[in-house]
Amino acid sequence: MSALVPTGMATLLLADVEGSTRLWETKPDEMTAALARFEKTVSEVVAAHHGVRPVEQGEGDSFVAAFARASDAVACALELQQVPLGPMRLRIGVHTGEVQLRDEGNYAGPTINRTARLRDLAHGGQTVLSGATEDMVVDRLPAGAWLTDLGTHPLRDLPRPERVVQLCHPDLPNDFPPLRTAKAVVSQNFPVQLTSFVGRGAQMTDLEKLLVDNRLVTLTGAGGAGKTRLGIEIAARIGAEFGDGVWYVDLAPITHPAVVAVAVARAFGLPDQPDRSTMDTLLRFVRDRQMLVVQNMHLRHMSGNRA
Repeated sequence: MSALVPTGMATLLLADVEGSTRLWETKPDEMTAALARFEKTVSEVVAAHHGVRPVEQGEGDSFVAAFARASDAVACALELQQVPLGPMRLRIGVHTGEVQLRDEGNYAGPTINRTARLRDLAHGGQTVLSGATEDMVVDRLPAGAWLTDLGTHPLRDLPRPERVVQLCHPDLPNDFPPLRTAKAVVSQNFPVQLTSFVGRGAQMTDLEKLLVDNRLVTLTGAGGAGKTRLGIEIAARIGAEFGDGVWYVDLAPITHPAVVAVAVARAFGLPDQPDRSTMDTLLRFVRDRQMLVVQNMHLRHMSGNRA
């Protein structure tokens, strides 16, 4: 087996079943029947695309496959997503890098770790590729397939973020919720404050109470009154309450309403999505998130929005 396991540069495919514990609790008979076919199906599909499964890697319903060619790995992922597996839906991550052997037939090291973290971003039925793999397969995709850019995202426990693309095909579902990125209390794009914030304690208290009971709070006043600074300070005070962080969007330079959605999407770091409006992309991004957005709006208005 060790002679068959790709070494040096290789493409790894890591997959598991979404919500397998819940499926075993709620659909034990269906899962028993599906699992009986699962191992045979995976082995046949991997072999058909010139892949190799390491000796023991993978546990439960997860598995690893290695390929000398990235295009074979992507074709394998596409076929695996098309195979009927009963109630089971695979989430698949594919990444290319220099692999290291833990022993004669199993991998260890940064490449397999990154592939696993990439897989963890996906939903059942979704296949995601790293930027490294995209560069190698973009001109050698299976017939009818295309790639959709999902942006650059941090990977748990890894120092370098990863550009993520989704493998799409007309025979597969291509519309998924936002990637399962780790929640972190962060402040994004806030301007640096060069002076200390002094006073305005009563206003801070009142504003904090308003934000508890209202999804939208607007601060108005004359130019230079300190509305933006007040909004930033209250965001810093209560930001820990928002699991998906605090975001700052500067709309003051915007003079045309049609550009607002684009400016907000850029502040959130969202890529353009083919066949999807910018507003739809925004709605999908905020839909499942608890976040505070501070907007410095045109006409010197500023609002905080609990989304």
